[in-house]
Amino acid sequence: MGWGVRSRNFIQSGSFVCEYTGELLQELEAEERVGNDEYLFDIGKNGSGFTIDAAKFGNVGRFINHSCSPNLYAQNVLYDHDDKRMSHIMFFATKNIPPLRELTYDYNYKVDRVRDGNGNIKRKDCYCGSRSCSGRLY
Repeated sequence: MGWGVRSRNFIQSGSFVCEYTGELLQELEAEERVGNDEYLFDIGKNGSGFTIDAAKFGNVGRFINHSCSPNLYAQNVLYDHDDKRMSHIMFFATKNIPPLRELTYDYNYKVDRVRDGNGNIKRKDCYCGSRSCSGRLY
């Protein structure tokens, strides 16, 4: 947290904020991007086989930081097709957000479940500063 995305304007609870955009990858291709996985966003709740990679190109969504007490949530949305495996990832406000407050969402990593290319468990500490901070992203 800190340098992330902020809005100059008040955002009302439930409002659409932005879409997370980038390169659409199949799951196997995404897994090959070992060491460069900071901007990967798996689509769907149960692993649909697709991932969005915003490392090379994307929009403001790739700069939204994690928080254990987020003010945004990610929602799978279908609007230009009906293939649930490739839904769009949209961010919506979970509460009223005053101007200049940092926009955050929960990255939803599972502790001790993220692995590197060799199968070793990866660890990343969380510094979100929330009162309910878990201390770890994964």
